[in-house]
Amino acid sequence: MAFFTRFALFSVLSACLLSAGLNAQHRCGFDHYVQHQREHNPAYFEAYRRVLASWKAAGTERGGGGVYVLPVVFHVVYHEDDQNVPDSVIYSQLEVLNEDYRRLNADAVNTRDAFLPVAADCEIEFQLAQTDPDGNPTTGITHTYTEQTGFSLDLFGTTNTLDAVKDSEQGGVDAWDTDHYINIWVCNIEPTFFGQIFGLAYPPAGLDNWPAGSSAPSPELEGVIVHYTTVGRNNPFAGADDVNDNDMGRTCTHELGHYLGLRHTWGDELFFDVCSEDDGIGDTPLCGSGDQYACDYTANSCDEGTGDLPDQLENYMDYTRDECYNMFTQEQKSLMRYVIEMLRPTLLEGVGLKEPCYDGSISVRPNPASDWITCNFGKSPMRHSVLIYDMSGKCVKTVQQADANTRIYTGDLPPGLYAVTLGDSRHTLRVVIQRP
Repeated sequence: MAFFTRFALFSVLSACLLSAGLNAQHRCGFDHYVQHQREHNPAYFEAYRRVLASWKAAGTERGGGGVYVLPVVFHVVYHEDDQNVPDSVIYSQLEVLNEDYRRLNADAVNTRDAFLPVAADCEIEFQLAQTDPDGNPTTGITHTYTEQTGFSLDLFGTTNTLDAVKDSEQGGVDAWDTDHYINIWVCNIEPTFFGQIFGLAYPPAGLDNWPAGSSAPSPELEGVIVHYTTVGRNNPFAGADDVNDNDMGRTCTHELGHYLGLRHTWGDELFFDVCSEDDGIGDTPLCGSGDQYACDYTANSCDEGTGDLPDQLENYMDYTRDECYNMFTQEQKSLMRYVIEMLRPTLLEGVGLKEPCYDGSISVRPNPASDWITCNFGKSPMRHSVLIYDMSGKCVKTVQQADANTRIYTGDLPPGLYAVTLGDSRHTLRVVIQRP
């Protein structure tokens, strides 16, 4: 593994492919562009090696700091209704991530004995943002309709065309402050000539030890993109792309591994001496390629002599069926925590996880509520318009000329989180509508 994602252009990104022409094996466009980097940007590889060297010099045992909790916002960008995955699927995906990164996944029992000594609880958790960049309450999930039928990746271009999903002017959604939020875009990624792309994520970039010209992305492009069918393990649209074995939410686990600095286990060398390239991680055995959905526990593609271990296909940074993944290693844990501490430290400030602050000029009771809420404006003698927004930003109810103690009927609103706002001010608070 190493500082790479599932695809690489000039800007060192990553994307996963299901190759339609190679016996439906899971392939990655990143592998192709690694060769391009090798030919056209050798400084990138030297910079990558320096990053690994600085991590190892700092010591690979990074157990301090406790559990790191990172704020996440999911941007669901859809054209068809079946691309608009419901919040319940996002909650499922978050559950998968936290199980996988804490080694609480039920299939951890399937880790082979040879790898149990290095299997790791990464002590990394992900939490939906509670506060948006403007300080307003949020569920950490946005839903946005787009005129784009899907977002595509030009495998032979020099720019990442899939980044259009991160740009509102191109039919996508602008990132929330990428210094303080992990942005995950969920959208329809259109198939390429080589097959279906499942996900894409940028590795860390922008440090002094990354040379000019290494094509680090601009800040607003940081984050993860995942194909909508791969999200969660309760996704009603999991089979919409006619691809099997990717319906347990492990694409997002893999992509966040890239975002946190991990490279594919086989080091992305596919065309020449496949055992010459490694991922830079000592406790992932040298291997010559990804498992490519075979789930072949007999595979041992690189013979390292005495003490040689089989390919570690159960590693989340390999390519296999979702059901065959089950582990990160201790050194992968160490590297990801190093990346959080040194390359993405502002995520630890918890800006998106703080409760919104209010000045007391408006209150709502009860909260949680069911059929009615009462808005109180304190000592204000004024009448106000009160607007209620759902978490997609849609105004679902307006009450004009409300006085200082107005009851508002909410029995016609679906259960969920809402923002109650005074129409003539920025005073906003959130209220939960639930049913007995």
